[in-house]
Amino acid sequence: MLVAAAVAALAPLSAAAQQGNPGEPYDGDLPFNCQLQDVGTGTDFPHPESDPFCVEFDKTEQNVTDLGNEIHPQAIAGVDGEPGAVEADALLLGHNPKIGFDVLEPPFLAELESRSLPHGGDFLTLDYDHRQAVCLEGLACANTTRLIWEAGAAIPFTAFCAAATQVNATAATASGFRVMDFPGVAPHGYQHFSFRRKLNKGRTRKGYLA
Repeated sequence: MLVAAAVAALAPLSAAAQQGNPGEPYDGDLPFNCQLQDVGTGTDFPHPESDPFCVEFDKTEQNVTDLGNEIHPQAIAGVDGEPGAVEADALLLGHNPKIGFDVLEPPFLAELESRSLPHGGDFLTLDYDHRQAVCLEGLACANTTRLIWEAGAAIPFTAFCAAATQVNATAATASGFRVMDFPGVAPHGYQHFSFRRKLNKGRTRKGYLA
């Protein structure tokens, strides 16, 4: 169900990236003084007690989520070796009664499939490029039902970036945190963490960046 929303969440981010970032680009270096643990397609961390916890892995064939829930075999397009919203339990979050997306699910799925057919078939049978095209159509400003798509996109975004299905998540338990190099909960802090630059303590003229 929310596999579509997981791809939809990437569409606006991709468009924003193409516009360019006026700030300093990220050079890819880890902001931690740590040893990178390469576990390939598994989860057998050589040093699970490491602090900070830095991992590199290949999740193109992942079949269970962070919480151990089964992943539909067609859910992940497999174009990236790192995990995404599917593995971060976006589907579980979407069915949380506190979210309320179950009410929007029928009209969302109906439009998702109707827009998928001209691209070759049911959404889950499409490759990544065609899935992205469907989501771009749904999120287009000209689409009068865009709000449903935006609601769907917000769920996987939150599941991935905020580990919303976990309590006191860390990089060891939340795949989104590992991808973002975010350590997660740290009751005693992270002594070895550094942004390697002086942080800005100034204030904007109007209180916001725009």
